[in-house]
Amino acid sequence: MEIFLMKKSYFTFGGQESYALDILGKTPLELMAERLGTELKEEFPPEECDGREIVVLFPVYPFITIRALRDFCASRSGSFAFEGGYVLRGSIKRKDIASLPVIPVGNAFGAGLFRLEDLPSVLVRAARESARIHLSRGVLIEDGAEVGFRVEIGAGTHVGRGVRLSGETKIGQNVRLFGNCQIEDSEIGDRTSVNSSVLLEARVGADCTVGPFAYLRPFSEISDGCRIGDFVEIKNANVGKGCKISHLAYVGDADLGERVNVGCGAIFVNYDGLRKCRSRVGNDCFIGSNCNVIAPVDVADGAYIAAGTTLTRDLECGDFCIGRSRETVKKGRDFLARRD
Repeated sequence: MEIFLMKKSYFTFGGQESYALDILGKTPLELMAERLGTELKEEFPPEECDGREIVVLFPVYPFITIRALRDFCASRSGSFAFEGGYVLRGSIKRKDIASLPVIPVGNAFGAGLFRLEDLPSVLVRAARESARIHLSRGVLIEDGAEVGFRVEIGAGTHVGRGVRLSGETKIGQNVRLFGNCQIEDSEIGDRTSVNSSVLLEARVGADCTVGPFAYLRPFSEISDGCRIGDFVEIKNANVGKGCKISHLAYVGDADLGERVNVGCGAIFVNYDGLRKCRSRVGNDCFIGSNCNVIAPVDVADGAYIAAGTTLTRDLECGDFCIGRSRETVKKGRDFLARRD
């Protein structure tokens, strides 16, 4: 049996042909080629079969298997067509394909992609197929999770309902992923927990906690043992081992050393309206709540920045910086008099 896998579009969606649609990281063409052990052939089969058995398939059965195809062909004699392809035997010529008897396929090849309304069921089937593969490798995938076919996951990891893993994502061992996580083209180390967060082209080390509602943008590098808390956004930043950025902070275009504490509401101000600038923070530094670190600055090891400070200059090792004005309190006001 010689298999030809041909491009043919049955519908388009969002500017994509049906054979190029994304099904958890792979196209129908890629999925069929893998399952049938064949390559995509751009050219048409020869004009005459010369006694060979030639099977021409269009990419509408992503989950077809070579066994099902062989059984389907073996149970029928002569040349015939079916929805999604045709079989040529003997001396029949390609020009006679239109006159071939049409054989119903039924459920022999699984879900098909002949209409846009078929796509949701195909995606559900794809999620189950992917989950089955990972379950066989010791990964627990809950129903309702969506794991792409290119994703790698270590044994002992638990992927909860609502989690979406896509692209070239790599997950370590004994990781916990819960809530409505979206993780794309990212890496997560062993024993890390991520809850209801978005990771895009980000790297997170081992023994970290992320979320809920954290946002790690491209080129974010989080080292081992870090805490990235709720409503924290990291962008193009390196975060050293043991750092804590627990809530409501923005760290962009910055390099943080080890064991740095970034307080609630702290912001790395990296854009001056014309250019992006980068800041560096050394080991064991403390950045208080509601601080603004105006890039570019260099904060040396052990520096302490008091809450509410706007930092615009470099700090040396062990410096204490406070940049807020004292409160002005005027007693009495005229509130009571005006109320009366």
